[in-house]
Amino acid sequence: MRRAGTRVMAAVVVGLVLAGCGGSAEPDKATRSADAGDPKGDGQPVGPLAELTVPAAYDADRGWDQALPWVREGAETAPVAVAPDSGTVAYVVADQAEMYLQVRRATTGKVLWTSAPWTPPGSLDDSAGYDPAATAPASVTAVDAGGREYFVAWAHGLDGKDELHDGKEIVQAVVYAADGNSGNAVAPLRTVDVPVEADNGTAQGETVVRDGGAGQALVSWTEGYKSRAAAIDVTSGKVTTYGEDAGTVVGLSGRGPVTNPSGGGFGVSGSWVGTDVAPKGAAAEQSAGFGSELANGTAQTVTDGKVVAYWAPSKDANEDGSEETVRTVHDAATGKVLLSAECRDRTLTQTFDSDDTVLGDSILTSVSPNGRYLSYGWMLFDLQKGSVACLAKGVGGDEGRKDMLIDSVRDDGTAYGTVPGSHPRVAVEIPASTGTPKALPTGTEVPAYTPAGVGIFLTWIEGGGILVSGRAES
Repeated sequence: MRRAGTRVMAAVVVGLVLAGCGGSAEPDKATRSADAGDPKGDGQPVGPLAELTVPAAYDADRGWDQALPWVREGAETAPVAVAPDSGTVAYVVADQAEMYLQVRRATTGKVLWTSAPWTPPGSLDDSAGYDPAATAPASVTAVDAGGREYFVAWAHGLDGKDELHDGKEIVQAVVYAADGNSGNAVAPLRTVDVPVEADNGTAQGETVVRDGGAGQALVSWTEGYKSRAAAIDVTSGKVTTYGEDAGTVVGLSGRGPVTNPSGGGFGVSGSWVGTDVAPKGAAAEQSAGFGSELANGTAQTVTDGKVVAYWAPSKDANEDGSEETVRTVHDAATGKVLLSAECRDRTLTQTFDSDDTVLGDSILTSVSPNGRYLSYGWMLFDLQKGSVACLAKGVGGDEGRKDMLIDSVRDDGTAYGTVPGSHPRVAVEIPASTGTPKALPTGTEVPAYTPAGVGIFLTWIEGGGILVSGRAES
């Protein structure tokens, strides 16, 4: 089965990068096929395409565009998802207080179906002068369950808030099958409300929903330094909540949640423990600060049934103060190590802003549609060949080389990324076969998703919102 295109943060909170934000697109009205003003239209691409500079593997003159002008700069997520097996792209369009999920064929841009209107829970941010009944920011994620793909539209807000009631903080998830639908008012398979629990009032923190693995949508939120999670079975609607005692839930496996317990280490309770499969070069313990030590090993993300983990090295720090940390890729069900490699930690020194990532973090994962290639931030894994390309600063004896972060990877092993903090933004292309990056021409956008036959690009629109663009392979 092809999996991929899903890019997530490797910590509890996840978000999607807006690729190539250095060159804002400014489509005219004709380019905005099926935009917020006509959410239930047929949405067939009309008029001129937005001018994008794309990598050589894609044709800038063949494709489609969709404007999402309602998305605020700095929004927590980009409301776009790709289901690679069905070759579809979903996004959330807004029409006043109502929202719709619309799904296109990724390669042609043909609109396949549009959901019935959905009114998400009210906004949490009424203290800043916003109407609490206003539409809360919404997003969508793709979830694979037993070989079938689902789109889950979701929003974090207050349910039942009015003049006499405080309301209840929830994440509302609306589940649709990615394939088999048609028409302009498709009803969801189910709507699920997940209580967002917090010890002190509302969490009001970063909340996100993503494909957690094992056919479940993972809902994650933070309250101060505490992490909380719940899992939604997309086929049944069953919700499983995980309290603070579970540790940090990174993802799900067929045998239970993959967690980082408070005592260190990681694994699936009752099934496998990371310390039992520690790689060569890893220390027995890792520092927790203030002179305390914890069991070594930290799971950083779960994607496509695989866990990417970090290990403190047994050797001393290098002369420049960085450490060649050990990272492993494990089978999520068994803990078996599929690949192990040393790679220097990224040495990024500045905060990421909205030009680099929507949510402010940078550690993303991407999987090629055929499942052979997996990227984690600045690392590109070839799971078939067993090789790793490390794109951290100064690796490979090139002491002047900058850090690079990977956005997406194609079936042929070509990865695309950027040099964070670069102005103008520097886009790079990295073939997995060599691991040697190449700078692309100034202004080049990189695809956020790479389903077969097309690249999906996300760019800021001049004046507000984002543009979703499909460009066919050359």
